[in-house]
Amino acid sequence: MNRKALIIHPDDNVANLIGPGVKGDAVECAVEGRKETQSITLREDVPANHKFAAADIPAGATVVKYGLNIGRASRDIARGDYVHVHNVESNRGRGDLQGSP
Repeated sequence: MNRKALIIHPDDNVANLIGPGVKGDAVECAVEGRKETQSITLREDVPANHKFAAADIPAGATVVKYGLNIGRASRDIARGDYVHVHNVESNRGRGDLQGSP
């Protein structure tokens, strides 16, 4: 099956999968506002409509979705890895972080 995903903003380092994905699936990623696509192979299963890394994200680096900072990688995330609460620490709504949105 041909898997598809959308990279919503050109600065995003995650892609949103359309439907579910299985480890080893090649996913065609469209980048909003661009004609070219990129193919990314999933390194693990990804639930329907969840996000995966469109680029390597080192531990401590910002995770970007919608062109916005949505959190920080709590460990290294490789291109094609499932991105969720197990490897991202949210910085939204936290009173313990100065300048948190």
